[in-house]
Formats: sequence, C-alpha cells, structure tokens
Amino acid sequence: MNKILIAHTSWYKEYIDQMVKESSDILTKANFSTNLTCAPGAIELPALAKNKILKDKYIGVLFLGIVIRGETSHYELVTNEAFRSIGNLSMDFNDISFINNVLCVENESQLKERIQKNTENNTKALIDLIYEKSS
Repeated sequence: MNKILIAHTSWYKEYIDQMVKESSDILTKANFSTNLTCAPGAIELPALAKNKILKDKYIGVLFLGIVIRGETSHYELVTNEAFRSIGNLSMDFNDISFINNVLCVENESQLKERIQKNTENNTKALIDLIYEKSS
C-alpha cells in the first residue's frame, strides 16, 4: 500500500492548485497513489489530517498551504500553531512520514519565487523519508 494523503488549504486557490498538481504529478511518477483533503486554513491542517489518518492507512502526508504576512499578529499565531501541531502529529504517528510544505511568505512576489521549487523539493523529500523509514 503506497497511499499518500495530500492535505491542503483553501486559501489562495490558484496557487494551491499549482502545488497540488506539482506534488501529485511527482508522487504518481514515483508509483504512489494520493488522496486529497482540503482544510479551511493552515491551522486546521493537522486536525484534518489526523481525522483522515484514523480512518484510512497512509504511509505519508504532505501538507500544502500558504500563509502571507499581514499587518496583524495573525501570521505569527497561525504559522506557529500550524507548525507545532504538524510536528506533534508526526511524533504521535511516527510510522507515517510527514512533510510540511506550508509556505510562509512576506508577500505574493516571494510566494511566486518559492512555490514551484519548494513544492518539488518537499514532495521529493517525502518520498525520500518514506523510503528511509521503510529500510
């Protein structure tokens, strides 16, 4: 069973769709099947993934999201909590490989510079981690 869960956010749909396509293509070429699930935002990603993990068997989870800094403390609260919760989830389910590709950027220009490379690198990192855990 080579099933990967791609948990993504609904914000910035055009960019998220690009991330989902990029990661799905890489995973398919590496002979993994994928299931998609969509959370309202980055902070909800870990709880949604945990719900799906408890219902089905996955060997890996790839988190895709975008958080762009605004003028309030919301950015820090969301990024800190999302990253902490993803880390906790990876410790609770240490037999599953987790990679966090939630991009935290200052602006849309920075997002455009990082989206393709980060998504490709992190998807390949998930594959590497899965193989490392299975050896």
